[in-house]
Amino acid sequence: MVQRSVGLRKARLDRLDETCLNLGSADEPWTIHLEVRIDGQFDDERLRTAIAQAMVTHPIARAHLKPVKPATFRYYWLIPDEPGEVPLTIVNGESVAEVRNRVVSQVPDLGVSTFTATAVHAGGGDYLMLVLHHAAGDGVAAYRLMTSILRNYSGQPDPVPGFDPVTVRNVHKLVGSRGLKDRLQRGRLLGRHVLFSARRPARVVPQNGTPAAGYGCHPVYFTAEETQKVVANRPDGVTVNDLLLGGLAMTVRRWNDDREVKPRRVTITMPMNVRPPEWQYEVFGNFASYVTIRVMKKEQGSLADAAIGAHARTSVLKAHRAQGIIVDIAKVSRVLPDKLKRMLAERPFVGDRAVDTTWLTNLGRLEAPGMKITEFWFSPPGTMPMGANIGAATVDGQLSVTLRYRHPQFDAVAAAEFADLYRDILLGR
Repeated sequence: MVQRSVGLRKARLDRLDETCLNLGSADEPWTIHLEVRIDGQFDDERLRTAIAQAMVTHPIARAHLKPVKPATFRYYWLIPDEPGEVPLTIVNGESVAEVRNRVVSQVPDLGVSTFTATAVHAGGGDYLMLVLHHAAGDGVAAYRLMTSILRNYSGQPDPVPGFDPVTVRNVHKLVGSRGLKDRLQRGRLLGRHVLFSARRPARVVPQNGTPAAGYGCHPVYFTAEETQKVVANRPDGVTVNDLLLGGLAMTVRRWNDDREVKPRRVTITMPMNVRPPEWQYEVFGNFASYVTIRVMKKEQGSLADAAIGAHARTSVLKAHRAQGIIVDIAKVSRVLPDKLKRMLAERPFVGDRAVDTTWLTNLGRLEAPGMKITEFWFSPPGTMPMGANIGAATVDGQLSVTLRYRHPQFDAVAAAEFADLYRDILLGR
């Protein structure tokens, strides 16, 4: 539903928007982080203007959430005709790692803006970090916003599809159930998932964790040559994404084996981009629907076996459009008031047995967003007990992987050890 008034447009949050709105907390923000490094320095005012232009292009990027009351049933974005204050912070003279960890640990105030931007002036090239509230958009949305910003900054055209980017935000229309047969098949898949969820999955063994709020990040870089080596490690018929999933399952297994923990199946949350192929990397919004990929204990003997196991699950889910299951389920929550939705998000009936071991979001092969960049990093959120999650993307033939971790899970040294183990496994070491 979209309504207009003078100077202000009102648009209802879509199903995945609502799902993400009440997840996370101040300690564990439910956010998307994406950043780039350029070969040079940003001009602050020119960058501010470029962000404002991007907010004009993408309506939800300039939106704010209509105030919510405990009895509120429906949530709405309020979209002004023109952007207000640009949510940009300029940082000088600080450690880039410390700034990164700080900004990913803060949640944008949806009453003001759906995202924040932080420019870090650093020797050897400046950084631009975007943190997007997941209620407003997914990883592709963050990438598309960054692309607009850098295109605007460098004076390049920034073409967009000819349709309305607000009204097209309808994931049910894209992947919702299509009749009784579809619903029955999805019901069988959901029932199978519930049966598996009766048994607790593997948990990544914490190491040197603390009760501190927020996240840490550990980026891992692969050269073009190393990226080619990773791709070459795929068994026949297995995608790079399947390989990344299998490698993550192997990392959990080896990490836990080294700490003498009994092996279990590894379950991995995997977002699936449900945008149609003709606008696969367009539109600022939530089009990432979630599925769980299982890698069974018997498949964790090698990277090849784990990747083949992951491939078997992803193939079934794709064949039956299982990415639409969560979209169908989200319909039920729309009849509940805000207070009850928040209670269920904080204390779900199923407890943490249905919470996966870890999370992997792979944005795939991307074009450089708008201008020449030297680094690209991306990470998804995660709440305990899923405290070590991976974001991946390949830009200009180079794979980048970012581990975002909760402080109760790891300290910085343990995070580096876990991330380096994942790197070694992907490289076949």
